[in-house]
Amino acid sequence: MDFYARLYLRFWFWFWLLFPLCFAVNIIDTEGLPDTGLDTSDWVAGVLPPLEEMWTLNDMQIAAKNVIAKRHYAYYRTGALDEITYQANLNIWKSVRLNGYSFRDVSDVDLSISILGYNFSTPFFIAPAADAGHTIQSAELSLATAAGKTGILYVPSIYATKSLEEIAKVSLDGQVMFHQEYVWSNRSRLVDELKRFEDAGYKAIFLTIDNTGIDGIRSRSLRFTGAPGYSPTHSATFDLVALAEIQNLTSLPIVPKGIKTAADARTCLELGFPAIYVSNHGGRTLDGAPTAVEILLDIRRNAPEVFERMEVYADGGVRRGNHVIILLALGARAVGLGRSPMFANVWGEEGVLRMIEILKAELETTMQLMGESKVRNINSSYVNTKLVDALL
Repeated sequence: MDFYARLYLRFWFWFWLLFPLCFAVNIIDTEGLPDTGLDTSDWVAGVLPPLEEMWTLNDMQIAAKNVIAKRHYAYYRTGALDEITYQANLNIWKSVRLNGYSFRDVSDVDLSISILGYNFSTPFFIAPAADAGHTIQSAELSLATAAGKTGILYVPSIYATKSLEEIAKVSLDGQVMFHQEYVWSNRSRLVDELKRFEDAGYKAIFLTIDNTGIDGIRSRSLRFTGAPGYSPTHSATFDLVALAEIQNLTSLPIVPKGIKTAADARTCLELGFPAIYVSNHGGRTLDGAPTAVEILLDIRRNAPEVFERMEVYADGGVRRGNHVIILLALGARAVGLGRSPMFANVWGEEGVLRMIEILKAELETTMQLMGESKVRNINSSYVNTKLVDALL
């Protein structure tokens, strides 16, 4: 075979080998999230898709997965052990039915509520989530400004990329923010940070109490970070005495975050806390823990006085406006979102604003379809939880 014949054969060999790659589809694992018709066929890995293509919070998660580093996506997304609680958080909504009432005027929808005496435009808020800098350089700053512009509550994590003072400085005039805190084994650190919260102008503290001394075993994240175990910075000796005493360390109201049983909810009431925060830490600590729906039902059944004498907040798997309504109907006064704002933040402030807009529209529409115009009027008559009750 002469030279030109060999060259000819080699050309066509490489042509047919490489030609299909020009049309290769960027396949993204959507992890079983609801199919909303999002077309990712022309997405390029590592390139941010257009924000106008985002119509749900799940869309934003898929887009974030396409853009941010695998280790950082794993950090945000991961759950503990077999992720039973993580998945339960996402699927519990299928077991709750909404009751829709007719013959009502729903022309003027009002989503406004108060939390610890402060007024906000919606009953949902941006919950504490660490290291927003994994998605964008502005990190928590764009979360704070988006919350301020829309009048919703933002609660930064003590593990934020930006300092608590930096976040406070970008707040708008009149904007109210709370802050999250852990129970540290170093008491001096706890006292110092409580003072810093006061000085920076935060109005309340969400005190995480569900992972004292130990972190959940999160396999997805551990593939990048190494072995889990005891966390020496978190107190492993935090008990009822310490919980009661911590209120004397600050003038700010403290809200225990991570309540998973009616018994603990009643204890917080007896100790004089103004509110509790029902949460299973996004399924990142105790795998097998109940969902917010189940916890609220447990409190309703075994400690109903909690709802009458203190405010209750909740989070866990909230991705839609009807999810917010379900938790409100079960007794929550306000509902937090943790992962979704972090994913929306890949577009910065604009993305977070879009996320808030999407959720508000879903919330308003669902309320109107249910025959209710005032979010403060939502109660247990709007939901049927028989399928969940059978599990309790």
